[in-house]
Amino acid sequence: MFMLLQGLYSCSSNVFSALEDVESYIQERPDSALAVLQAIDRNTLESKKSKAKFSLLYAMALDKNYIDTTDVSVIMPAVEYYQKHGTSDEILKAFYYLGRLQYNDRDYNSAVVSFSKGERVCDDASDYQAKGLLYMAFADIYNNIRNKDKEAEYVKKGISAFEKAGDLRHGNLSAGRLAILYYGRQDWDKADSLFRIGIEKAREDTVAMSVYLSNYARMKVVQPNQDPVAAIELLKQLSQSYNRPLSLTDYGVWAYASALTGDMETSIRIENQLEKLNEPNRNSILYWLYRIEQYRGNYEKSLEYNIDSNSYNSEIIDQLLSDSIGQTLKNYYLSEANDLRRESHILRLRLLLVAMGLCFMFLLILACQKYKRDKREKEIDRLFKIGEETNKLLKQSNENLQEQVNLLKISGGKQEKMLENLRKEYVSTYKDKFSAIGRLCDAYINSTNRTDRKDFIVRRVENLISYISDDDKLHSRFENQINKDLNNIVKRLKADLGDVSPKESRFICYCIVGFDPEMIGSILGLSISNVYTKKSRLKERIRGLDSPYKEEYLRML
Repeated sequence: MFMLLQGLYSCSSNVFSALEDVESYIQERPDSALAVLQAIDRNTLESKKSKAKFSLLYAMALDKNYIDTTDVSVIMPAVEYYQKHGTSDEILKAFYYLGRLQYNDRDYNSAVVSFSKGERVCDDASDYQAKGLLYMAFADIYNNIRNKDKEAEYVKKGISAFEKAGDLRHGNLSAGRLAILYYGRQDWDKADSLFRIGIEKAREDTVAMSVYLSNYARMKVVQPNQDPVAAIELLKQLSQSYNRPLSLTDYGVWAYASALTGDMETSIRIENQLEKLNEPNRNSILYWLYRIEQYRGNYEKSLEYNIDSNSYNSEIIDQLLSDSIGQTLKNYYLSEANDLRRESHILRLRLLLVAMGLCFMFLLILACQKYKRDKREKEIDRLFKIGEETNKLLKQSNENLQEQVNLLKISGGKQEKMLENLRKEYVSTYKDKFSAIGRLCDAYINSTNRTDRKDFIVRRVENLISYISDDDKLHSRFENQINKDLNNIVKRLKADLGDVSPKESRFICYCIVGFDPEMIGSILGLSISNVYTKKSRLKERIRGLDSPYKEEYLRML
């Protein structure tokens, strides 16, 4: 069967699915889980993830089959992987089983540190059974160092966790542990109540019942209101009804209870058997031998047993104290606190650096925006001045031209060549000045979406470029001005071309007055390439005209 399983799980493609399958039933059938895990060829565990999962499940299977190994290498792949990449549940279980292996090796100092690392993620974990096991492991630690208050605290946490997990078996065992704690505190009524409730709830749980019945019987003979008959009945129930073997302590209780009831024959018979035991077995029943001899009045022998019992207990206590578990816990929590302070300090430094970086970037953006805004305002102001100068020069040029034309007319019109030259000069002047206005228009149009434009610049620029508005009346005025100054050039060109749309008329006007392609494109919503194309096609049409003004048209465009 083992060889069959080994062959089945020898392929890496099947390994991880096999591990997930084992995880689904390891709680209910740990023996089957262990058999499957032992059959897996570990050479097929190629990834760290699969090695970690196998490691954790194997440690769980060993523990649940009561195989108390001390080899921590069993669980280390899980610890190393999950503490960096695992969920809270995986981290909790990895450190719990590491602590269990260390506890098996009686390395309580290391175990308590591992349990503490697991406890750190308990608030975020959802596996309540794992939480309960961890809390009960802490209870064992505190029981070892005789800290009953902390032991009770963790036992109660364990009971609560097992109840949430629906784990009746561990819940019953933990409740029995709490009853024993109250018994140890000599809170007899509370302990008695817990024992009764536990026995009633755990009737189908033989393991839990052995804990309840054995310890309840012991309490019955040490409490102030002794009930030795009840103690013997509880031990009989344990042995006969639940078919559980009695421990040496159970036999010591039975011998003492028999003496209390006057059944000396039974008491002596059990005592004689117990006295034949060798150490260390005999050490566990020294207390009961002391109580039996004391009850019988054999004080010398009773004292001897008492001294041996105290000596044995002192050795245990000294050993526990030498382990310094309490100091280990203190050092661990101090180390954790220092780590947290260090991490907090590093986090604060990182946040400060990020904040400083953001502030620097914000200031840099503001500086860039201010620089662009200042540059833009200077450019608008410069173009505005150019526009004013353009109007001034244009007006002066018109006056000079008109004066010279008048002089020519007075001379009889014989100097047509001079007039043509003057018109060329005017055209050149007109185009230069309108080109300057064009650049000013471009600055205005590109700033229309800005919120920081100054009102006085907007008003003055709008006055300068109002003639290029889409308003038909304003365009008509603009076209009439061109016709007036350039001998009806637009009117003649439109008549020679024939059918000209309003948009084409605007295009012609803008070309004549010297707007650059980028400016024309901005006004008419055309790409620069389209402007060049339209201008080229317009010139081709003009070249094909039979018009005496053809050369003048081409020169103006």
